[in-house]
Amino acid sequence: MRTIGLIFSSDPAGDGAANPTVAGISVLDRQARLLRRGGCEAVFAVDVVPLTVLPAGVEAVAAPGLDSVIGAGDRVLAIAAGLIVDERAIDAMLAAPVPALLVADATRPGAQGVERLDALTFAAGLATIGGTALRRLATTIGDWDLHSTLVRTIAGDAQTVRIEFSGLPVYAPSRRRDVPLLWARPRDEIGARAAADEILAAAQKGCLDWPARYLHPPVENALTRALWPTAITPNMVTLATGVIGIAALVAFALGWLWTGLILALVTGPLDGVDGKLARSRIEFSKWGDLEHLLDKILEYGWYLAIAGHFAAVMGNALPWAVAALIILPALAEAVQGEFFRRMTGFQLDDAGPLERRIRLVAGRRNTFLWSWLPFAAAGWWFAGFVMIAAYSIVTTGVAQWRFYTQLSAYGRQHGDRIAANYAATGYAFLPKAGVSSN
Repeated sequence: MRTIGLIFSSDPAGDGAANPTVAGISVLDRQARLLRRGGCEAVFAVDVVPLTVLPAGVEAVAAPGLDSVIGAGDRVLAIAAGLIVDERAIDAMLAAPVPALLVADATRPGAQGVERLDALTFAAGLATIGGTALRRLATTIGDWDLHSTLVRTIAGDAQTVRIEFSGLPVYAPSRRRDVPLLWARPRDEIGARAAADEILAAAQKGCLDWPARYLHPPVENALTRALWPTAITPNMVTLATGVIGIAALVAFALGWLWTGLILALVTGPLDGVDGKLARSRIEFSKWGDLEHLLDKILEYGWYLAIAGHFAAVMGNALPWAVAALIILPALAEAVQGEFFRRMTGFQLDDAGPLERRIRLVAGRRNTFLWSWLPFAAAGWWFAGFVMIAAYSIVTTGVAQWRFYTQLSAYGRQHGDRIAANYAATGYAFLPKAGVSSN
């Protein structure tokens, strides 16, 4: 069984063409990328408006000809013309039994839909149907609009699962924060700009350190907007950031500390641009996860280069020991955090309200560098380097505490045997969980 996506280049109920450019790519291209990212193995554009430029890999097909490209056992997800919809809605539709229909409560303030089903319900623009039912519908469609007829057919089926758009989870694990659900059908330039603003706002990650939360976003957003209409890819931004990072390493090694520090600070917002560009243009790469590893290698290289410079100036090995006290605790915390993520499915930094507050001020590349800046301004370069080491040690100690606290809580919640072991091996002099010691 395949999962097939259907997109439409015109909206008979609207003003015809439904393919404006939003955040650097056309709506049709955005829909095709979303469907593929959601798991669709092939995407077809139905009844294409003449002269419409189709996204790469999308095949045009007339509605009556769908029976020749859709198998009886296929599952088909259709998305309404001109619709920009949240990826969480697509994921929910593909996870639901077939047939399914995305709906919106027409009585809710601000509720939107592509057409009204009844006095209380809008169809919200996504529908899944089995291959057999779609083939039968396509061969008898005549002059009727396929998407609207498909929606009406599914809506009248008693077996249809209705998914309420406003009931979808607003927490986005990939961005580690609550993100408002995106739903837009831009009809003009003003609507396209408003949709682009929503897309960019949704691309912002949460659970960040204070420089990334308060200082970087304006720069990241301006650069992302500037890159939208260009052919520059997120991987190119990552490569450029890496080149600047290497230049910072060379500057540190040569003792050009101000040059190195400024270049290192520049990589902070640039490191956010590639992610925002990828999320807003739905342009992901299999190398995305590798970027984080390369970032760590480059960062640790900075500390070694700085230590090499100080060791040459001071004539002893103390700077190398300071660099080790920065790198080893930070590396231990990174490995520990990755173990926690692989075991629990979520980040330790995002495990609870306290962890998110700690993340804001915890020692990381950004907080290290910005904390070093006032020491540099005073001319206390080595003292600032020692401060970074102390910062790294304290951060790792706090992370250890939260790691064992959260891991024990997760174990008790998700394993009866673990919970029983905790209860049986508890220390008598400590208060029982959930029981006051007063």
